[in-house]
Amino acid sequence: MALPPEPPPTSAARPLRRDAQRNREVVLTAARRMFAVHGAECSFEDIAREAGVGVGTVYRRFPDRRALIEAILEQRVDDVDAVAREALAAPDPWAAVRFFVGSAARMQLEDRGLRELLHDSGFVSAGLAVLRQRIAPAAEELALRLRSGGAARPDLTGRDLLVLIRMLGSLAPDRPPLRVVEPDGEFERYLDLVLAGLRRVPSGDG
Repeated sequence: MALPPEPPPTSAARPLRRDAQRNREVVLTAARRMFAVHGAECSFEDIAREAGVGVGTVYRRFPDRRALIEAILEQRVDDVDAVAREALAAPDPWAAVRFFVGSAARMQLEDRGLRELLHDSGFVSAGLAVLRQRIAPAAEELALRLRSGGAARPDLTGRDLLVLIRMLGSLAPDRPPLRVVEPDGEFERYLDLVLAGLRRVPSGDG
């Protein structure tokens, strides 16, 4: 879903009135729910209905689809930051990587709109670029910790972890969002399989 280039900023945004800010938050919350279930192409009319406001209110807060998508991605950056902080705080490097990869992949499985945008090579946005910039350093640090522990492949990189997230995040592109992932469910099995591939292969003694 290729979008037109972002227009250059014209002036500093003025703070919204309290009621306008409340309407924006209501619309944005509804939009996130609709994007997660129906994808990034859901209509403004459906979003307005979900939010319980008129469609004009949606357009006043978000004049076009790009503005709405960028606002949603801005919140997703906060979600990624939270996952990265928790993973980096974990004392066990394998548990940290499992949490990091699993949580980031679930974000895509549970949010059809986010999954569509991340896997659309024609989609370009400032918010998506920031999201990728924020997740990459955590991936590199976690890969370094695994290598330093000696049990992981010596060629493991942060990019490898990001590729695994992308792979796991595309497991169910045509199914409804996964609201609950059971501890012994299909996703957990695939997560364990891909993480097993990160471990150092013992060298043979002949």
